[in-house]
Amino acid sequence: MRRTISKNTFWVTLLALTSFPAGLQAQEKFDSTAVAAQGIAKLKVKPKDWPQWGGTAERNNVPDSGPLPVAFDVKAGKNIRWSSALGSETYGNPVVANGKAYVGTNNGGNYRPKHKGDRGVVLCFDEKTGKFLWQLTREKLPQGRVNDWPEQGICSTVAVDGDRAYVVTNRCELVCLDVNGFYDGKNDGPYQDEPDTEKGDADIVWILDMMETLGVFPHNMAASSPV
Repeated sequence: MRRTISKNTFWVTLLALTSFPAGLQAQEKFDSTAVAAQGIAKLKVKPKDWPQWGGTAERNNVPDSGPLPVAFDVKAGKNIRWSSALGSETYGNPVVANGKAYVGTNNGGNYRPKHKGDRGVVLCFDEKTGKFLWQLTREKLPQGRVNDWPEQGICSTVAVDGDRAYVVTNRCELVCLDVNGFYDGKNDGPYQDEPDTEKGDADIVWILDMMETLGVFPHNMAASSPV
């Protein structure tokens, strides 16, 4: 029986034989947790925080968190510190930084009853207790589904550095937020036109409207992380 190996097959096989062991050896020396810790150290957050999408700029999704439970049960409370309901649909990834947890969702959680109907929302909770702190609320774009699909909420993942949090809203805005909301009684930054300035509302520091300023056209939704 005669076997024929094409030139392409031989080339792939040769690469595998000569390159793979060296690449594997290099990979074994790579300490992803140490790299993640170095990335976190560059930000004004705690050493084991998760302040942005993917954890660090490497986007390797490697936490330096120590042992984690292999099983949990939200209803029974097994291995659960706390839980809080979000909106009816949630696409934003949660992040934790400097004692606060953030997640993008829609308005279905009804944390601020004065805001009625479909909205894009970022919820902020206390990391240790799960207490609701404040909510960023953005109205839907008037164009509807072409730019801002119903019930999708804010799909972006918040990025935190120090006392500032950054997120892309459902309105295709890059927004900088004061992590303390209006709890500190101050309206920070050049943006002073928030319609809601009570405790429980977000304090917007500045806004970049990417549709108006940069000519961006979000197809169905704006889902990009600010990083």
